[in-house]
Amino acid sequence: MESKLFARLIFLFCTLIFTNCNDVQKKDDNDEKLFLKHQDLKPIQEATFLPDSTVNEILILSRSESAEVFYSDISSEQYITHLRESPVIGFSNKENNEYLLLYQYEGGVKNAFSCFEIGYTSNLEKKLTTLDYNRFKSESGLALGITLSELENIKGKSYTQNGTKVVYQLADYENSSFLRSYNMPAYFLECMLEDDRVVRIKYGFDYP
Repeated sequence: MESKLFARLIFLFCTLIFTNCNDVQKKDDNDEKLFLKHQDLKPIQEATFLPDSTVNEILILSRSESAEVFYSDISSEQYITHLRESPVIGFSNKENNEYLLLYQYEGGVKNAFSCFEIGYTSNLEKKLTTLDYNRFKSESGLALGITLSELENIKGKSYTQNGTKVVYQLADYENSSFLRSYNMPAYFLECMLEDDRVVRIKYGFDYP
């Protein structure tokens, strides 16, 4: 008799333990589902537009001393006129498949360039001075050949698009420490696309 009672007690105890474990497992499963659901509802953080100001992290907008570090003989370079809206100095990379144009705005300090343009030499019929750089790119990683999606990941989606031209702008002088530091009213980044890839990059301050 006692053995039967003891067996029933053991069976009841095991049943309670099993039921409790199931309840805990169900609670854990429900908590995990709620967590995953909460994760799905979290907004995706998009890239915020920040202006680029360098080429190969050496040449800096409006800084003549950086131009001499970028290319020591830059003062001997001849300006190219009638190629763009202002005189430019032009270079190509060591493979001669990319070009870099440095814009000298009227009234600016010599070799303190206000705008940079990077493109493929096949789209520029002009002999340029070859530099010992593999390629040209900005500090945020903008370079020829990236896709529109990669551009958006780097610079965000706060741009306007007109056909194949994508343009980012910064014009709020009062609230932009970048513009105030350069004492310039507006900045732009312009990318030209071809087959969803960037084939030209132009960035700097608006032409006065």
